[in-house]
Amino acid sequence: MSRPCVHADAIRPVPPPGSGCETCLDIGDTWVHLRQCLTCGRTLCCDDSPNRHTSRHCRAEGHPVIRSAEPGEDWVYCFGEEAMIRETPAGWEAFNWFVEAGIEAATAHVARGLTLENPDVFTADGFDLSEWAVYVRARREAGTLDADDAASIEALPGWTW
Repeated sequence: MSRPCVHADAIRPVPPPGSGCETCLDIGDTWVHLRQCLTCGRTLCCDDSPNRHTSRHCRAEGHPVIRSAEPGEDWVYCFGEEAMIRETPAGWEAFNWFVEAGIEAATAHVARGLTLENPDVFTADGFDLSEWAVYVRARREAGTLDADDAASIEALPGWTW
C-alpha cells in the first residue's frame, strides 16, 4: 500500500540528466550507475559506485528525492521516506515496490493454476516468490507490513503466514 510522500515538495523541474557522474568526472574516477537529484538536477553516481556521490549529496544538501538516470529505467526514490515513490493524480506517494511486485507475481502464479502452499519457486517471469514470502513474513512478524498489503496477501488463495 502507499502513503503520501512528505518530501515531494523538494521536487523541482530539472533538465535531462547528464551522461556521467559530475563529481567522478571532476576527480577522474569511475561509477557504476547514474542517479539524478530532483531538487537541483545534478547527475551523480549510485551507492554501488565507489564514491556514492548521490546519497552523499542528498544527505549534505538536504535534497531527498532522486531518479534513475540510466537508459530504460523509470523510477524515483525518496531518501526521506526510504522508499520508492510514484506520482499519482493525488500527488506523490511512497510504496514498497517489492511487496507490490510480489502480490502481482503471486496473483499471476495462482491464476495459472499453481499454488502458494510452497512458494519456494520462481514465477514464469522469474520473480522469486520464496524470497518475497520470507520478506513479507518477516515484515508482518516485525509489525512493519502495511495493513492493506497484509490484507491483499491474505486474500491470495492458499497463502498462509
